[in-house]
Amino acid sequence: MNLASLERIRKEYAERVVLDGVSFGVDDGDRVGVIGLNGSGKSTLLRILAGVEAPDDGRVTHGSSVRTHYLAQEPTLPDEATPFEVVIGIGATEADAPAEAGVVRAFEAAQAAVRDAPEDPAALERLEAATQEMDAAGAWSLERRARATLDRLGLGGVQQRVGTMSGGQRKRVALARALVSPAELLVLDEPTNHLDVDVIEWLEGELRGRTGALVLVTHDRYLLDRLVTRVIEVERGRIHTNHGSYADYLEARAERQAQAEREERKRQNLARVELEWLRRGPKARGTKAKHRVEKAHELLESRVDTEQPELVVNLPARRIGSKVVDLHNAGKRYGDQWVVSDVDLRLQPRDRIGLVGPNGSGKTTLLGLVAGRLMPDAGSVRMGDTVHVGWFGQEPEQLPPRTRVLSAVQEIVRETNTAGLVGAERGRSEGIRLTAGDLLERFLFTSAQQKAYVEDLSGGERRRLELLRVLADAPNLLLLDEPTNDLDLDTLSVLESFLDGWPGALVAASHDRYFLDRVCGDVWSLDPPEPGGPGQLRHHPGGWPAYRDWRAQSDRRAQADSEHRAGGENGRRQSSGDGGGRGRKLTYNEQRERAQLAERVGELEERRAALTDALEHTTDPDELSRLGRELADVEAELDAAGTRWLELEMVADERSANR
Repeated sequence: MNLASLERIRKEYAERVVLDGVSFGVDDGDRVGVIGLNGSGKSTLLRILAGVEAPDDGRVTHGSSVRTHYLAQEPTLPDEATPFEVVIGIGATEADAPAEAGVVRAFEAAQAAVRDAPEDPAALERLEAATQEMDAAGAWSLERRARATLDRLGLGGVQQRVGTMSGGQRKRVALARALVSPAELLVLDEPTNHLDVDVIEWLEGELRGRTGALVLVTHDRYLLDRLVTRVIEVERGRIHTNHGSYADYLEARAERQAQAEREERKRQNLARVELEWLRRGPKARGTKAKHRVEKAHELLESRVDTEQPELVVNLPARRIGSKVVDLHNAGKRYGDQWVVSDVDLRLQPRDRIGLVGPNGSGKTTLLGLVAGRLMPDAGSVRMGDTVHVGWFGQEPEQLPPRTRVLSAVQEIVRETNTAGLVGAERGRSEGIRLTAGDLLERFLFTSAQQKAYVEDLSGGERRRLELLRVLADAPNLLLLDEPTNDLDLDTLSVLESFLDGWPGALVAASHDRYFLDRVCGDVWSLDPPEPGGPGQLRHHPGGWPAYRDWRAQSDRRAQADSEHRAGGENGRRQSSGDGGGRGRKLTYNEQRERAQLAERVGELEERRAALTDALEHTTDPDELSRLGRELADVEAELDAAGTRWLELEMVADERSANR
C-alpha cells in the first residue's frame, strides 16, 4: 500500500536549486534512510514528504487517512506544556495526536484537583467521571506507553515546562512524542542527536519493531545498516535510490562511480578517434559524411560527469611536545554537587580517547577541564607548553549571522601551507599554499556560498564551516564534544581518515558507536553522579569493543543481583550475552514477574472499578474522602505496575521480532 508519493518535486532557495525533478514513493513497511552532504536538501526532502513545506513545483500525494508524524532537527513544542502533556498530544499543532489525548488530559487534570483538594466532593466526582472516561476510551495504554517512553529517554517524572528545557531535552521530548504517535508514516530528522549510546540501541529496537513506514535522516551508520531497507542519496538536486542496507548502498555507489568512469574513458577514446579524423584537413572533411562530423561534435560535447563533490580535509597541525595534559586528582563541582572527582589522566601525543556515558554524566565538564576552559575545584590540571587546543563543541559556534562565509575563515587564517602533511600532498617538501578560499573549496563551499552570509547556510553547512575554522587554526590537541551531530556521512568518513594520520592528540565525547569504534583506541566511561557524589570514571583499554564487553558483563551482574533479590537462587540466570535488553530472553524471574504483574493489574483495575462505583453511590463526605484517597493510591500503584509490565512486554516482543 502506497502511503506517500513525490512526483517531479522542485525546490529552490535564494536562486539555488536544492531539489530538481525528484520522484519517489513510500509504501507501508518501508524503512528508508536518506543521506547526502550537508546542504544537499535532505531535511527539505523530509519536510516536503511530511507535508510541512510545499514544493515550488511538482506534486505531493498522501494516501487517504494516512497519518504522518514529522520530527524536525529543532522541533517546535508548546512552551507551557510538560513533557508528558506533549507526548500524549496536548498542545499539538499536527492532526496526528492520539484520539485518547483529550481523555488522558482530563484524567490528569482530575487527579491534580484531588491532590490539591482531597476533601472536595466536586474534585472526587470529577476524578470518578474521568476514570470512567479512561475505561470507556481504552486510554490507559496511551498513558502507560507515554510514561514508559519518557522514562527510557531520561525524562520520567519531569514536571518542568518544555519552554525552560535545553535543546537536547526538547529533542528527546519530541522524539518520545514521535514514538508514541499512532502515525502510519514516521519521518525523523536526526533522531539520535542528544542520545547516549544505550538509548540509541534501545531506539534501534523500537524502530525495528514499529509497524507502518519510516523515513529518517541519521549520521549513525550502525543504525542505518541494521535498520533501513532502502537508501536514498540526495546529490546536486537529484536522488539515487538503492534497495538494501547501508552496506549494500556503499557497494552500489562504488560500482556506479566505476561505471561512470568506464563510460568516460570510452567516450574519450572515441572522441580521440573522431578528433583525429576532423584534423585531416578541410578538403578531406568536406568529402566525409555529415553524420560523422555531427558525431564527432557530439562526443566532444557529451562529457560524462564522473567528478563527485569530494571533501578534502588535509590541514597542518602544530608541533606537539612530549607533555600534553596531565590531570591529577582533578575534580569539578557545581554548587554542592561534584560532577567529576579524583580524575587521574595523562594525555600522550597521538592518543585517541573516546568518552562515553549518559547525558549529564559529566563528559562536557571533563572536556572543559582538559581544554583549560574550566578551572578544577580540586586537584590540578597541567598543560604542556606546546599545546594548542582545537575545540569543536556540542553547541554550534555563534557566528554573527551577517558574516560572509569567506570572512569567517579569514578571521582564523588567510593562507596556510600543506608542507609535511600526510595524504595527498605528502612527499612535496615545499607543500602547497592555500588561501582561505582554497580551504573553503576543499570543504565543498562554492564561490557563491563563500560570498553568502553565514545565516544563509543550512545547519549542517554551518557545522562544516565551524569544523574548518577549528582545523584551520592548526591545533595539536583536538577536543570534540559530540562531533557527529549535524555532520553528513561523507564528512564524517573523511574526518575519520584525516584523524588516522593526524599527529596530534584527540579526546572525543561521542554517542556515535561507529565513530568510537573507528577512531578511538581507548575509551573512558563516566557514570552519572549520584546525589552528593561525583560520577565514576573508568578506563577501558582496547576501545569500543572493550567497553561494549564490560557493559555486557555489568548488565548481566545487575540482572543476576535483581534475580537474587527477587527470588533468591531459585531463578535461573538467562542472558543473550550482548548485555542489552534488545533481543534477549526474559529470565525465569522476569517471566514470573510479568505473569504476576498481569494478574495484579487485573486486580487493581477491578478495585478501581469498585471504588468508582462506590463513589457514585456515596453521599457521606467522610466516606467520599476515604474512597477518593484509596482511589488515588490504587491509580498510583496501577500506573507503576502497568509501566513495569510494559517494559517486560517490550523485551519479550523484541525477542520475538528478532527470531
